[in-house]
Amino acid sequence: MDRSVEANPLDVALGVDEETSESRPVSRRRDMLIAAGVIAVGGASIALAVAVVPATGGDPFGPRWWPTVLGGAIVLLGALLIGVAIRKPDAPSEDAPTKRGISRVLLMLAAIAAYGVAWYFLHFVIVTLLLAAGLTFVLGGRGWRDLLLFPVIVTVVLYGVFGLLLGVPL
Repeated sequence: MDRSVEANPLDVALGVDEETSESRPVSRRRDMLIAAGVIAVGGASIALAVAVVPATGGDPFGPRWWPTVLGGAIVLLGALLIGVAIRKPDAPSEDAPTKRGISRVLLMLAAIAAYGVAWYFLHFVIVTLLLAAGLTFVLGGRGWRDLLLFPVIVTVVLYGVFGLLLGVPL
């Protein structure tokens, strides 16, 4: 078999040869379930944010504010997803998930979980650099700009916004 595209090292390590794609009918029910899940996550984040007890009273921008805004935005986006699912025209079929796609999602979830654990033992800057580089690699980034420059920029921006501007202890 003649391949003009070089094999992805991640796919080789995972033992994923080729993407096999089967077609199956588009499911509005599935799209609505995903949207309902998004709304549930947003609602849960709002409920958890409301449960936070502020150290000081009367501050409108206390520790509840940002998680509540994010939760509200997630609920709103979930509602928009439901609207899109209802209004979209029927499509004859869509591609089934591939082994490559499923393995990438699982690797990304594992990397995020490892990030949460590693943050207890290492500084924010180190684990964020590693996470950004790892996720970039999993998603196909291979050059020095992808694996070094992009993670450095992401880490600097996040540290600047949360560590310096907002004063969040990282």
